[in-house]
Amino acid sequence: MAPRKRIEAGSSASVRRNGKPFTVYLSVDLSNALRDASVERRVHKSEIVRLAVERLLNDLAAGQLELPLGL
Repeated sequence: MAPRKRIEAGSSASVRRNGKPFTVYLSVDLSNALRDASVERRVHKSEIVRLAVERLLNDLAAGQLELPLGL
């Protein structure tokens, strides 16, 4: 068995798992768009989703966005 390669702490390949896992099911179109944005920006898909959720919650808290009832 080949020895494992050590990844330096600051590299972009490092895993930053410091929260609670959350599963999200996306439509095929939305998943493809997320994949394309991830490749284009060279950022992991989870980082894009994390930022999007954070911005949504900030907008809701600031009263800048209103969701319909039941959503």
